[in-house]
Amino acid sequence: MARSSTTPPVLKLSLERVRAYWHRKQGLAEPLRTSVEEVVAATGWLRTLGGVDAYLAARARVPGLKRRQLDEAVEQSRLQVVPAVRGCIYLVPRPEVPLVLRIAEEQHRKKADREYEKAGIDPRELADVGEAVLKVLRKGPLSTDALRKALPEGTVRALGDKGKKVGISSTLPPALRHLEFEGKLERTQEGGRVDTERYLWRLPAKNPFTGAKVPAEPVERHARIAAIFFRQAGPTPLESFTTWAALSQREARAAMEKLPLVPVAVEGIEGELWVMEEELAVLREPVPASESLAMLAFEDSYLAFHGGPALFTDPKHHARRVPVWGNTKGGTLGDVRFLFVRPLLEGDRLVGFWEYDVDAGAVVFGTFDKLAPKRRKAVEALAADIAAFLRDDVGRAHSFSLDSDDTLRERAALVKAM
Repeated sequence: MARSSTTPPVLKLSLERVRAYWHRKQGLAEPLRTSVEEVVAATGWLRTLGGVDAYLAARARVPGLKRRQLDEAVEQSRLQVVPAVRGCIYLVPRPEVPLVLRIAEEQHRKKADREYEKAGIDPRELADVGEAVLKVLRKGPLSTDALRKALPEGTVRALGDKGKKVGISSTLPPALRHLEFEGKLERTQEGGRVDTERYLWRLPAKNPFTGAKVPAEPVERHARIAAIFFRQAGPTPLESFTTWAALSQREARAAMEKLPLVPVAVEGIEGELWVMEEELAVLREPVPASESLAMLAFEDSYLAFHGGPALFTDPKHHARRVPVWGNTKGGTLGDVRFLFVRPLLEGDRLVGFWEYDVDAGAVVFGTFDKLAPKRRKAVEALAADIAAFLRDDVGRAHSFSLDSDDTLRERAALVKAM
């Protein structure tokens, strides 16, 4: 059981020691040497934003990974593309899919019932649409548009102005979402590639809920998801978990009380951080400094789990202005949460940025401080490897579905200017 927040920390650690732990736990100090789905389970689910960064995140932890290896894991349902925490779409290992779908459904329903009422949707109508969808998909996978055309006339009802007000055009999208939450269909990417937001819907070879034991009580489900998070990210504060899981502090604390979590104090970080009790022995052990190099994905878990780049960057660089993703607060390395540029690591530290130069067909990089000649050559070799992967294997370098060659050029220019 997690201890009270008034309990003294069971361990006091330097930031350097904790950062080394995070780095190794994330599979960045040395490869985990296991299947790609097991790497994802251990280090964090992969966001799919319609760009190549799911490939890059996996490849940073599985050196030499080919695009096809990740695509095949999805084709074979070893990894599944599912709505998860915060309604975001992730690549999730198959064993965790039932729990993740229940969490996503729970969060979805908080507003869906109100929206359905405003749009004039009857639950029985969605069930009828769902039955028709399953019948059509017996012939093979279809995109949403192709599915709409294949359904008998009159099956799908346009929702008009009422639907527009809540962002639902017809009865088909909510029917598909309900079938997905029930495990009766699953999505996969059009063209068999992870770097797209165009989905095909297909009948699963086996419903993921068959034989699965998903707790009926929300607090028990939250505890399961908390255990996954803290094993991937800990030591980390309560706020990191609530942000990632979109739970209230009350819900998060109730979930954490059911786990063997213990508080630790970390030099330079205010408040308590929580870690699974089983990890204390590892945290007490000295760890040699890592000399690995990594070019991380945009919004990589290594930084995102811990509030952004500040804890990974030399404080002398915290005032450096950086591009920000979305409408999040901050604009410097010391206060931004989500960077709109790809990070370059030397060991467990963020030392610069990198980007793909679409005109040169090469990766460019810039560092906050000058690298020693030998290290610079090693970074150049890594850049050449990543460039070949993006250019020759993936064939593109966009971070998300609305990214473009022009925005890639802008980010590459920013990196070159360093």
